[in-house]
Amino acid sequence: MYCKVLIALCCMAVYAVHASPAGTAAVSADDEIKDFPAYMKRFDKLNVEQVLNNDRVLTSHLKCFLNEGPCVQQSRDLKRVIPVIANNGCNGCTERQMTTIKKALNFLRTKKPTEWERLVKIYDPSGTKLNKFLDA
Repeated sequence: MYCKVLIALCCMAVYAVHASPAGTAAVSADDEIKDFPAYMKRFDKLNVEQVLNNDRVLTSHLKCFLNEGPCVQQSRDLKRVIPVIANNGCNGCTERQMTTIKKALNFLRTKKPTEWERLVKIYDPSGTKLNKFLDA
């Protein structure tokens, strides 16, 4: 009996460590993205205009970024990039990737200011790095 309880507790501990509830803080992307330029290639075919002009898709992405809803794989992948951009200004991005990222972030800053402020509080607590990146 004792062995079964111990095994159950171990399983629960492993699950708790690997589970990622929606209310958790942003992932430290610097620690998890080993080859940033290679990771960024997965977004080269992303049609940012299509995402920004589709309220349903944009809202889904924002809920993921703000830890308020589930994340589809694309949202999860993009979410990992935000802290990297906040910390190093997208060092390693191609010119096209930089343009696309700035377009998306500027859209949020101007068209969704409430969500933008909340996003900045999560990924750039100083409130300066993401805005500095966009203004450069």
